Amino acid sequence: MKDESNDKKQKKGICNFFSYVFQPSAFSLQPSGFTLIELIIVLIIIGIGTALAGLLITGNSGGLEIKTFTKDVSAVLRYARSQAVSEKRTYCFVIDRNERIVRLYAVKPKEEVEGDEEAVVVISKAIPETLQMTLQDVKAEPLFIEFFPWGNSTGGVIEVSNPKGLTYFISVNRLSGKVEITKAEG
Repeated sequence: MKDESNDKKQKKGICNFFSYVFQPSAFSLQPSGFTLIELIIVLIIIGIGTALAGLLITGNSGGLEIKTFTKDVSAVLRYARSQAVSEKRTYCFVIDRNERIVRLYAVKPKEEVEGDEEAVVVISKAIPETLQMTLQDVKAEPLFIEFFPWGNSTGGVIEVSNPKGLTYFISVNRLSGKVEITKAEG
């Protein structure tokens, strides 16, 4: 009999322990954690802070405009070389610094020339006000690079710079017509 009473006490003790552990307390009736609205507000604040930090970092260097324009110009030059080879005609890339515009002309073959129109404007792009563009070692206006049907060109190095001193060079190989972009060091 003694053993039975000990077993009952042990079982009662175990039951008391579990009822104590799993008993709802005053703290468990209150909500714990964050609401969905609180989480969304915090995420919005973090997003705005990150966006502002990104703008401050890229806005100070002024590098986005010059980098984009340089890539656009190099794409036009690559297009000119490709079209010159595939269409078997000369293409001429012209930098007009007075009008602040660059143009790509397709030169018509002699048999297609009517009147004074020897070339057709294929692409025209404005030079942003904050950027300067020159063709190195060329003093005469207009500044131009020609692409010929054999894949070669007159070649040259186009320098694109901004007032903050950031400069990119677009090199056009004279023999192959290959276009490369390099950033000036310093």
